[in-house]
Amino acid sequence: MVVGSPRTGFRRDRRPVLLCAIAALALVAAPAWVGRAAAATSRQFNSPTLLYETPTADVLPPGALALAADMTYPLVQTSQNVNYPEANVNIRFSPIKRLDFALTAYTFSDYVLEAKYRILGGEPDRFGLAVGVYDVGLNGYVSPVGHDTADAWPDTKYTDSSKTNVRTYESFSAFAVASLPVTRFARLNIGLGRGRFVGYSIHSKYFNSDFLLGGYHQWAVALFGGAEIYVLPHVALVAEASTRDLNAGVKANFGSFTATAAWTKMEGLVFSEGDERFGRLFVGASYQFNDLSGLAGLFRRRECPPPPEPVPPPPGPIEVPVGPAPSERKFELLPIYFDLDQSVIRPGDAEILKRNAEAILAKARAGLKADVLIEGHCCPLASEMYNVGLGMRRAEAAQAYLVGLGVDAALLTAESFGEANPPYTDTADYHLDRRCEFKWKY
Repeated sequence: MVVGSPRTGFRRDRRPVLLCAIAALALVAAPAWVGRAAAATSRQFNSPTLLYETPTADVLPPGALALAADMTYPLVQTSQNVNYPEANVNIRFSPIKRLDFALTAYTFSDYVLEAKYRILGGEPDRFGLAVGVYDVGLNGYVSPVGHDTADAWPDTKYTDSSKTNVRTYESFSAFAVASLPVTRFARLNIGLGRGRFVGYSIHSKYFNSDFLLGGYHQWAVALFGGAEIYVLPHVALVAEASTRDLNAGVKANFGSFTATAAWTKMEGLVFSEGDERFGRLFVGASYQFNDLSGLAGLFRRRECPPPPEPVPPPPGPIEVPVGPAPSERKFELLPIYFDLDQSVIRPGDAEILKRNAEAILAKARAGLKADVLIEGHCCPLASEMYNVGLGMRRAEAAQAYLVGLGVDAALLTAESFGEANPPYTDTADYHLDRRCEFKWKY
């Protein structure tokens, strides 16, 4: 969607150099962040788009709706670049599990539909496979700039040696994509697609089926892919590439809100010279509503839930008498439960924690291994990313309470499982999913 007015002329621009310096600094500092990133679970990986335009195997949870807007701005002023800002808006909705649809407005007159279905997977920390289609519309040629052969980024106006236009139709850009976590904080995405994924540049043509078969075909397919690495619990460095584009940037997830900044079409600055250069700065933001009632809440006054019942402070270190080794039943650890969207220990659960503390201390006094994993769990009423954070807050609240009862903090490990392991899937039993479980490590 074009905004602003065209600019003309060419001048030396130092912004790409600055961006390169920032990217190099981030890469140098990344190893120092890895230790902190390991504390973040792989369930941060939950975005239908990797960075700018490359799809992943993720889809929205059923009933969720996401609103997104983005804008790109030229990094150099050349005749080959689209020398004015352009913006797009997108709305995505998932009516049923594994399937979502989206409507994107490229301009005020250019609208396209897209759909994606996840065949395999379901958890972001596991292998996922999805198929889908982008840019379903009335025009064969369409891009963020508009429709027709003239309205396109310079890298999509591909021609052969006789200058005959061979750009494949973007309409109905079908694809298949796989997402593969390689560590708890890194994931790879690779796919095969047609239409908008097909390009013929001198460096990327080898990943195009037309290079292998000879000639140019509207049904040609090409490889695309990318990687995301979480250097902080909510911040990822991302790179993606297709036979048309090379993009790199940063993505930040904070609950339902996602912000992205990227250097797109890097190939236009790295591999081109003079007036042939082009490249864009991309910024985008999205917000996800977990169900339609979230949208309705924007237009009506919300009722605040009653404040949680006050919790008595831990009574202090527990004295465990020295004597014969207790039975295995004495070592049993019980779960505790939480109110909706809360991590506050309730009075009844405080008594359970006191009993768990007694069991941990008794096992330690008996000379046995007493290390405990505290698992924070949630019901699926929020986004997976939000629930990862909520689960960790619950686990850390239970951990702090046990330490206040005299348990050695070195024996306790808090970890969030978000909504990954729900024992109940019926909405009437969601209150049993909002819990902390305590498990002996040995």
